[in-house]
This record gives sequence, C-alpha cells and structure tokens, in this order.
Amino acid sequence: MNDRMRSEQISERLQREDSVSLEGILVELALKHFTCSHAGALLLDTECNLVIAGESLSRQLGYGPDTLQKMNLQTLLHPGDLLISMHHLSQLLSGQLTRYEAEIRWIRADGEVIWMSVNAFGLVGGSQELAPAYLYMQTQDITERKALEEQSRAALSRMSSLMEMLNDAYIMFNRQGEFVYVNKVAETLLGHNRDELLGHSLHTVLPEWINSGFYKQCTRSLEDASPLFFPHYFPMLSKWIEVSCYPSKAGLSIFMRDISQIREQEETLKAVRQQLNSMIEHTADNISILDAEFRLVRVNQAFVETYGYSEQEVLGARPFNVPEHLWIESELLFRQGLQGKQISGFETKRLHKDGSLLDMSLTISPVVGSDNEITGICIIGRDITERKKTEELLRNSEKLSVAGQLAAGVAHEIRNPLTALKGFTQFMKSGAQYKEQYLDIMISELDRIEQIINELLILAKPQAVTFRKRPLSPILHHVLSLLESQANMTSIQFHADIPADLPAVHCEENQLKQVFINILKNAMEAVCSGGRIEISAGQSGPRDMTVVFADNGPGIPREVLSRLGEPFFTTKQSGSGLGLMISQKIITEHNGRLEIESEPGEGTVVRITLPIL
Repeated sequence: MNDRMRSEQISERLQREDSVSLEGILVELALKHFTCSHAGALLLDTECNLVIAGESLSRQLGYGPDTLQKMNLQTLLHPGDLLISMHHLSQLLSGQLTRYEAEIRWIRADGEVIWMSVNAFGLVGGSQELAPAYLYMQTQDITERKALEEQSRAALSRMSSLMEMLNDAYIMFNRQGEFVYVNKVAETLLGHNRDELLGHSLHTVLPEWINSGFYKQCTRSLEDASPLFFPHYFPMLSKWIEVSCYPSKAGLSIFMRDISQIREQEETLKAVRQQLNSMIEHTADNISILDAEFRLVRVNQAFVETYGYSEQEVLGARPFNVPEHLWIESELLFRQGLQGKQISGFETKRLHKDGSLLDMSLTISPVVGSDNEITGICIIGRDITERKKTEELLRNSEKLSVAGQLAAGVAHEIRNPLTALKGFTQFMKSGAQYKEQYLDIMISELDRIEQIINELLILAKPQAVTFRKRPLSPILHHVLSLLESQANMTSIQFHADIPADLPAVHCEENQLKQVFINILKNAMEAVCSGGRIEISAGQSGPRDMTVVFADNGPGIPREVLSRLGEPFFTTKQSGSGLGLMISQKIITEHNGRLEIESEPGEGTVVRITLPIL
C-alpha cells in the first residue's frame, strides 16, 4: 500500500494474534489493488474499532494516527448515514455481502461534514476461519464533487421553476427527437400531459405536426446549429405561435408564444389605420400634421384644395399659409399643442396661395407617439369665410335695426337744440341786440347735435373689425348718453356705478357698444314706465372685469330663459331674435362670457365678463 502502515500503529491485540494469520492478512491486503495515492485506508475489527488507519485518512478527517486508531467507526460517521452503514458492515461480517460500496458523510475533528466514497470488504484471518475477522475499507474524499452536484441540482431546480413560471410554452427535445422536458404552458398548448410526452417522439405523440412548416424549421435549426425565430399558424390549434429555436449539443430548446391576440390586434389596428386614412383624405375639413419643429409631415386633399398648394410644395417645410403678421400668434398656439393642450375653435386668418386671406376656425391637438411622448401636432381647419360674411351682414342689419329704434329718441334729442338755435337765429334776424354768450350757447347746441349724429353713424356704419386697447368707462358712458333721452321719454331711470379708473380691455369698441345698447334696449322694453335699471362695472378677478345690467322688470320664465340666444326666437312682436345671438357671438369673440339670470317677478340680471389686459 502507498499509505504506510507502520508496525507501531498495530495494536497490541493484533500483535498477540497468531503470526501466520497476520501474515496472511497482510499478504491478502497486498494482493488487493484498492489503494491509490489520494485514497484513505483503514482496518476495522469486528466491533468496528479502528485497528490501522492510513495517513491519508488521518489528513482527510483531521485526526492524528494515534488518536484515530483508538476510535470506533460509529463516532466518525454522520448520524444520518450511521444506521444504514452499520447495517451493511454487519452484513459483510456475517458473510451476507462480499463488498460494500457507498457514498456516506463523515465528521471531521473540527466538526465539518465531508463526503467520502467507501469501498469495504471482509478479511478472513486464518485458513480455517469462514467469517471475516477484519474489515478493510478504502475511502475517497468526494466533498467537492458532491458540492458541484448539489449546485447542479439547485441550478436545475431553479431552471425548472423558472421554466414553469414562464408565460411561454417551453419544450426540450434530444437529438433523437424525443421530448425531454415540457413546462405546464406547453402541456396546455399541446393538449397532452408530461407522462404522455416525455420519452416519446413527435412522430408518436403528434404525427400531424410532422409535415408542418414548424417541424421543417425546427429540423433546419438543429441541422444548421443556428437559432431560428419565426411566426407560424397552427391549423390544428387555430392559433398563431411565435417560435424561437435554440439548438445545442444535447438537442433543441423551443420557446412558443401564443400571439393570436396580438395578430388580431394588428389586423384591427391595420383596419383602423385604413379607416382613419380614408377619413382624413375624404373629410371636408383640411387637416395637416406638423412635427416638433413645426414642419409639415402630412396634409390631406382638403388642405390642398383650400390653400392651393400641392402636397409636394408644402411637405418638409413650415406652413406657407400662415400670414407673416400672425406667425408669433400661431407659434404660441403650436407650442401649447406640443405641451399637450387641446385648442378648439380658434378663429384666425390663413393665406391662400393666390395671396387672399381666408377666415379659418382651427382645432389643434397633440400627436402622441408609441412611447407616450408628444411628437407633433394635428391641425384641423375649417374655412369659415362665408360664415363670417353672413355674420357680418346679420350684425350690420341688427345695427340698422337698433339705429331705427333709436330714431325717435335721437329726433327728440336733436329737436331741443334745434329749437334753441331757431329762436336765437330769429332773434338775431330781427336786429335785436345779442350778447357773446348767445353765440356760445348756439355753438354748444351745434356740438351736441354733431355728437348725437356721430354716435348714430358710428353705430350704423359698417366698420373694419380692429381690436385695440380701450378703457371701458368711456364706452359705457357713451352708450348711456345715447339712450338717456329715450329713457327720459318713458320715465326710466338709469343708475350708473362706473368708476373712471376701470382697467382697459382688448376690444373692438363699436361691437361692445352694440352689445351694451342691445342689453339696455331689452331692459328698457322689459321695465314699465318709471322702471329702474342699474349699470355697474368693476374688477371681478385678477384678470377679469364684469359689467352688470340689472332691471326691476317682471323677469323671464324659466322655459323662455333657456331659449334666449336661439336664432329668430323672440317674445317681441317686432323682434327678429338676432340681437341677443349676435351679442353672445361678439362677447365670445372677445374671450368673454355673457350670462343671464332671472326669476319671474324679481327682474333680470345680465353679466358680461371680459378679460383684462
């Protein structure tokens, strides 16, 4: 043996044995080729006491040779392996077994547990003995191999758990085409349990798959030793499956994902995209899509027809149809769209290729990409040029109607200064002496007539719509002075609370006058003779101003109040029903609000709110 068994290690009990028997044992041991340089060796008596222990075993267990050969085997074995090991060793001693091979756990001197492979057999002491007198045991430290096996088992367990957690079906074939592993999803997809699949080939279990494109592609992947990915429709499953093949030396791993729902969604998306494209191309509204740099990336046919530009002329460039003086306004709108804001019904001007201006109503929406980031804006434009012309005609007709209604009051207002002028003229013609103050009175009366006529002309004459910064207080006072004489004729009292330092508003002055006259005329017609109308104005918020007209008339029934502002709806015998509608339109164009509150028997309150500059 390579492990030296020194004579001093032999116990006194063994030395007292018959020398022929001992020599026979040593000869037999010498003839046994169970030892190697890294293997341990020990000799046990029938009580499993260590008689001889090799140096290699001493190193493996961490005991000195002298200490080790005083110990019993039972103190060295792990409790978990003790009983089974002692049972087999007793079978060796009884002659029931000729050899015992096992992998068992041992306990080192420091308490650490190690794994060793054991190869044991019995030794007969003399020629007359039938039962073994000693047990010879050869050991090999396999702790590292066992650790690797445990790690391998743990890794396999983790992989198996991972495969079972997958939402995809996972199948493993060996190179003979037999099922080696399937997860639960694969069982469900294939319609067979594991017992029906494992160890069987595809030909046996699923013969209908053999001539399919799936089988051919998998065979190709295995033969070419290259991964392969492909979608495939399985008629037998009525499903679209995304297949991923990964060949290896052991065989082929296949991942299968059901993409039927995705394919349906793709088909639905394709149909929706076609419908959307059809709607974009055939809608009467012009549609344009701009990227984040405000370059046109798409226009529809209506856009081409509205502005006269061809698609090739505009794509990739900034919009040609924005007038130069409106670029700042338009860019602000575009940036609001890029910030995710929706802008609806914004009225502005756009330029035709021939240079003419078009009135347009724009709706601007953000375009959101697949990553939920805003990539551009969509502009839907509607040509409202004709509508604007119609509204202007209605506005002018309403102005003329109001002017006609004011005629009686204006005539009365002019007649008074004319009477004074006529009297002074006759007085002077008679040659009577006159004073300088008479001329001053006459000039004052002429100025009054000129003011009244100018107010009437401003109201009746069509004006270019130009928004300017204007103080509100003078506008209200001009309207009151225009209607004051008519109010006096019907004993209606105006009570005005209009501060002189009201903030300015961005407005079209004549249009606001038209609105205020309409509201006051309606109030004057609603109150009886001797009625009262209160006019007040003031700041109602940080950036708002409110003008309130309150009368003490009979009020408006609820069913009538809900219909106010409808075209041609009126409760007056001579009314057109357009006055309030036009007033609401004007206030809306000023980014304001017109609200009416009324209760029968409690009068009516009209509030007009306008933004402050």
